Amino acid sequence: MQGSEQSENKQKLYQERLERLERANRNEQPDRVPVMSATSTWAFYYKGYLPKDGWYSSEITEKVYRALYEDFYFDAVEIHPIALYHPEMFNILGGGHFTFNVEGLHQTKSGAINVMEENEYEDLIKDPYDYLLNTVFPRRYKLFSPEVGVDTKVEGIKKFLSFFDRFKQEMKKHNEICAQDYGLPSSIQALILAPIDFILDHLRDFQGIIRDIKRRPELVRDAGLALVDFILDGIKDLKPSYGQVILIPMHLPPFLSPKDFAKVYWPSYKKLIDELVNRGFIVKCAFERKYEHLYDFLYELPKNRIVAVLEDDDIFTFKKKFGDRIAIHGGIPTTMLYYASKQECLDYCKRLLDEVAPGGGYLFGTNMSMITPSDGKAENLKAVNDFIHKYGVYK
Repeated sequence: MQGSEQSENKQKLYQERLERLERANRNEQPDRVPVMSATSTWAFYYKGYLPKDGWYSSEITEKVYRALYEDFYFDAVEIHPIALYHPEMFNILGGGHFTFNVEGLHQTKSGAINVMEENEYEDLIKDPYDYLLNTVFPRRYKLFSPEVGVDTKVEGIKKFLSFFDRFKQEMKKHNEICAQDYGLPSSIQALILAPIDFILDHLRDFQGIIRDIKRRPELVRDAGLALVDFILDGIKDLKPSYGQVILIPMHLPPFLSPKDFAKVYWPSYKKLIDELVNRGFIVKCAFERKYEHLYDFLYELPKNRIVAVLEDDDIFTFKKKFGDRIAIHGGIPTTMLYYASKQECLDYCKRLLDEVAPGGGYLFGTNMSMITPSDGKAENLKAVNDFIHKYGVYK
């Protein structure tokens, strides 16, 4: 009987948290401010492990995230500790644009992203699938090179899919444990890239795309527009899920002038956002670094269907400008969690509750994912999460 009651309590807690997320994501006022988890690989260091220790041990990974959810208060899991990238993936494919340091953190491999020639935009625009499969893949992955036979290719693809299936099973187990044992929902339904960021991250790298934007902006713009349907195809079977969002991390805009942003980035980004909202999704945009120079564009985003993750922008100014139309996620800088005293962190959280939380539409969390030990002291993280949970109540 006791186990049944605990299960019912966890299910009730889970539903309460989903409702909390849904209302906050829609820029409405929930019962209290949701506390979000974005601890990522920081969780391994917290338990005395390295991220690579979880590569081949699901037991260690489970031990890490169970400790995380038992020791800290959260309302939802935003960024989990399970590795998204694994050396085995790239060994099977015979290449890739990531490498790994001695602790197991992935890093971009120098020179590995730029696999697209500057005169190939028209090929990408004509047929993104054909261009990526027949031009990009053979350049990036040995498995897809012309010298590799069909049987070897098929065997390699089978191995990759088997590995990917193991990852999906581990994610499924994580989410079930979160829900059943801790009453914790996952706040992210899917992660996708804005089209121009796809070109940046997978085809041209930073120097290449910045040069292209100056020399051939129309082609870059048109390639972005051509990639909208390609990106949406990746989530074509998804239906909007209560309390969850589609996450779009945005990498290039902080480095673009308003003029270049309007000409090149905005057309495909706005088209993507509008289509997602038309399908019933709420979109969480990770505004990485600073976006103040692009604020005027944000007024054109669908009202109360966007959640902004603020990294370096002033959250108090953003609330004043957009609080009536865009929900806000963030608040506590990871640098503060690491370098400031516990009292300084709590004083800052009080200001967040006083100035950002009123009216709703606020989700408390770190301004970016916690990756390494220097992204926050455990005692500070526990203190601020407990504080927001205790005092972030709407009356």
